[in-house]
Amino acid sequence: MNRSSAVPNLLMAMALLGCSSDPIGPDPDDGTDPEVPPGLTNVLRFDGVEDRVTIPYDASFPTEVFTIAAEIKLTTPARRAAVIARGEDDNSFNLSWQLYVTSSGNLEIMLEDANENNFCYPLNNCVPRGSCTFGDLSVADDVWHHVAASRAADGTLSLYIDGDLRATCTGTGVPSSNNFQVMSIGATFGTIGPPPGGVEPPTWFFSGSIDDPAVWNVALTAAQITEVTSVGVDVRSAGLIGYWDFDEGVGQDVADLSPAGNDGFRGANTGPDSADPTWEAEEGA
Repeated sequence: MNRSSAVPNLLMAMALLGCSSDPIGPDPDDGTDPEVPPGLTNVLRFDGVEDRVTIPYDASFPTEVFTIAAEIKLTTPARRAAVIARGEDDNSFNLSWQLYVTSSGNLEIMLEDANENNFCYPLNNCVPRGSCTFGDLSVADDVWHHVAASRAADGTLSLYIDGDLRATCTGTGVPSSNNFQVMSIGATFGTIGPPPGGVEPPTWFFSGSIDDPAVWNVALTAAQITEVTSVGVDVRSAGLIGYWDFDEGVGQDVADLSPAGNDGFRGANTGPDSADPTWEAEEGA
């Protein structure tokens, strides 16, 4: 029999029988994500002990003007739990900013200037600087919430929960640019005093789930935050320097879908380690 006619005939017969010419199960070499059941999405689950995602330092990381956002789900943490952070640098001991949930279950952000002054908003109860008005900031109810924070060039800082503006602060402290620390998701870096061995340790570990973290080097407007909350991150949006959708579902790598290409990895190292958050398929993220 001629092989050129045998192949189409075989495929037609398989189609009529309701069969597929594809191999059964996922192809381990095709680079696609593992299949997720309908209604679920891949997220990362953090243990609150040492888990984190590491994004190697890049000059594109924003400092004074920024927007940071993520979907989070957690119960009230035992201590502060970092969502996204540019934690303390090993040499300058300066952090730039870190978005976190307090032990009371409320969303807050800390900035630090070049003189190591910490500014905690919206309570303004570290080194006082500027003024704030705010409402309900609770997020630790074991339900998915979209959280976001932005800081504009004039020092106006805004916090959002599920697209709603919950806090506005004016005259805020200026984050330090003397910071070459990695960006971390699910933890931050820092200690009181000089770091042991000259290396700032990870801390403020997040216990819960995180999905779709994103960072811009511009301050998004309230309308833009609402759009991100409603329809997700537009990878073509101006100023986007990092968007990690956590859709991989397997492996160590965490791909950045923004034009900046700030790819990261689970844990403290590029290979598997005990600090790797767990891939999970969840509903409602």
